Amino acid sequence: MAVSREPEFRTVRMREGYDLDAVDDFVDQVIEALDGRPGGRGITPERIEAEEFKVVRMREGYSMDDVDDWLDAAAAELRQRRDAERKSQPSQQHQYAAPAQHTQNMPRGPEHGWPGSDPMGYPAGGMPPAAPPAGGPPAGGPPAGGPPPGGPPAAPAPPAAPSGYPPGSPQPTYPGYNEPQRMDEPLTDSAVNELDPALRALETGYSAPAQRTHQQPAVNAYEPADDPSLSDVRTPSTGLHHVEIWTRDIEAATRSFGWLFERLGWTLFQVWDTGRSWQSPGGGPYVVIEQSPDMSWAPYDRKAPGLNHLALAVPERWMVDRIVSEAPTYGWRLMFSDRHPYAGGPHHYAAYFENEEGFEVEVATP
Repeated sequence: MAVSREPEFRTVRMREGYDLDAVDDFVDQVIEALDGRPGGRGITPERIEAEEFKVVRMREGYSMDDVDDWLDAAAAELRQRRDAERKSQPSQQHQYAAPAQHTQNMPRGPEHGWPGSDPMGYPAGGMPPAAPPAGGPPAGGPPAGGPPPGGPPAAPAPPAAPSGYPPGSPQPTYPGYNEPQRMDEPLTDSAVNELDPALRALETGYSAPAQRTHQQPAVNAYEPADDPSLSDVRTPSTGLHHVEIWTRDIEAATRSFGWLFERLGWTLFQVWDTGRSWQSPGGGPYVVIEQSPDMSWAPYDRKAPGLNHLALAVPERWMVDRIVSEAPTYGWRLMFSDRHPYAGGPHHYAAYFENEEGFEVEVATP
């Protein structure tokens, strides 16, 4: 299926997107490569997969999913076309024909192909045997008819190693292919591997694996939105959409709530003079913290009718423990310390915090 030469990417404003100009310029080059025009020289599947775009937030940008999907399809088309061109070209080994009188007794090699060999002509399971040393016996063994009269019988050749190399000879290793696994490499729980990088970063010594991405660090993270409309936010048919909390001090609330949300993998979603919002991973519900001019200055009481506390989930208990150790630095006090971490019951592992304004937040495991 041919890739569209006139891609239409959705634009977003209230969430992260790719810079419009950067994407447009690169897409033009990719289209020229797809059409075989000179302007597309240098555009390869590998170049497309390694391209990174500036990420913008709180101003108009292209949907990152739309751009990534189109570029992946373009890279696949270019790769398929390149493979087809290589197959259509005559292979070098078919341009050489050995003299007929020698082919019968010569061993099968890469230029002839082994039965069951891979596309490169090597035998299944490894590389070809190493060449014999200069001056040694011919590769094909003794001449037809056996050893000279009266001479000792020819010793059978030692069996080759599974890889195709003689026994005892050093075999090369290839990074990421056949090199032995290092036993000192840190391992992480499978559930942790599926988490947002911010959650994985809670683990001491964790380093994120290298991966292909079209992203660069976000810029203009605190740039006020030109249009405060939430038209780009997809509203679920049912379920929680967002929670809004009014605060007496937006700066103090940003310090405490902002740290907690972003430590758990949430992203800064909206920014304006009197408020902030953070969205849960995967484009889920978001929480608004606002110092509204319409707020009455009654002290907040979590025990009064209204919001009692906000509960946030993490998948592993050690994550709760890490948050407990760091929270006091950002204005949170551990509640119910005499019953922690089972203040919610003997089978509920969680931590309860209170900030300077008296808001309560719970961080719990399933």
